[in-house]
Amino acid sequence: MPIMPSDSLLMMPSLTHARSYQAAVEEGYQPDPAAPKLDGTPASLGAHLVWLNEQGGRVVLPDGSMTERMPHVQLWLTHAYTFIGRVNIRFRLTPELQVWGGHIGYAIRPSFQGRGFGTHLLGLAIPTARAAGLSGLLLTCLDTNIGSIKVIEANGGKRIGSGPHRWHPELTALRYWIEAEG
Repeated sequence: MPIMPSDSLLMMPSLTHARSYQAAVEEGYQPDPAAPKLDGTPASLGAHLVWLNEQGGRVVLPDGSMTERMPHVQLWLTHAYTFIGRVNIRFRLTPELQVWGGHIGYAIRPSFQGRGFGTHLLGLAIPTARAAGLSGLLLTCLDTNIGSIKVIEANGGKRIGSGPHRWHPELTALRYWIEAEG
């Protein structure tokens, strides 16, 4: 029986899902590019998982500049031992994140895309952000990412602007706002 979005839940990243997470990477899922690289060893996976929810420090931006790492949480969407996707919730925004990135970033592994998991994932993340005190959420995506546009709009996202992507000016970035208050 196929896994349905309603069968999945959010949890902290865990070694319990390590094999499925590695399989997702092998099928094309893109981990956070700033995270320690995975090389297939338990040590690299352990360092990668610890980094996902470390607080503080700095991260390298795509243009090579550095910025403060914001307070955040990364949660995984899972079913039993299956890793389906992830959501990052940032509790504060840098000036860079106010233009591209926003409060929430998410990704669904390729074999689960187009089946409603992204909409479900974002729907689960909004109450988590609300519980952390965020009254509204900024989300961004490219204008060519029809799936993400549908996910954001299905969760109440209202387009508040668009413009050139910061690191790829030939691309258009869309900005959305979701009221997080219930």
